[in-house]
Amino acid sequence: MPVNNPTRRTFIIGGAALLASVVAGAGVRPFVAEADVLRPPGALPESDFMARCIKCERCISVCPTDVLEPLGIEGGLLQARTPVVSFAGDSCTFCDKCREVCPTAAIGAVDPYAPERGRIGAAILHEDRCLAFLETNSCGICVDACPYEALSFDAGRRPVVDEAKCNGCGECVKICPANVFTSFSGGKARGIEVVTEKTFRAGEDAR
Repeated sequence: MPVNNPTRRTFIIGGAALLASVVAGAGVRPFVAEADVLRPPGALPESDFMARCIKCERCISVCPTDVLEPLGIEGGLLQARTPVVSFAGDSCTFCDKCREVCPTAAIGAVDPYAPERGRIGAAILHEDRCLAFLETNSCGICVDACPYEALSFDAGRRPVVDEAKCNGCGECVKICPANVFTSFSGGKARGIEVVTEKTFRAGEDAR
């Protein structure tokens, strides 16, 4: 009767588990590198951010305006519970608290008046939703509300985003009434949206 060797058996099982995790990791790593979600202000580039973020959710709990929330499982297994920005209810004040509590330095310093250094994203207008595009002189509250003067009016009194000044704070998204006044069309999207740098650049290339 063969003698059981628990050490050898444990080694084999452990090796198999390790191999499985490596294979799984190799499969999702490209997806992680290509993640396209809004991160806290000053977050490192996505691959570096994911390498450091331990999903402790301290940044989420300390956010005074509650614009940070954990990413759901739909974002991928490795990304789940990492912090993402949502402007559904408020905007980012760049208070720096998320950076202060991050234990792994996944979030760095950011200057809201120097968007080229760590902005959240950039605002883009949806002409099919923005009230100012649908009806002249019907809206424009985003222009008046922008605390960084990143929005202005064109000759037809339609909002224009100044990319050099926009830091993705989300104030314009928060106050946009398009999702209320155009709700009859069946959508909840607002007339302006903050998108990631990757999405913003892709849109520029397409134009």
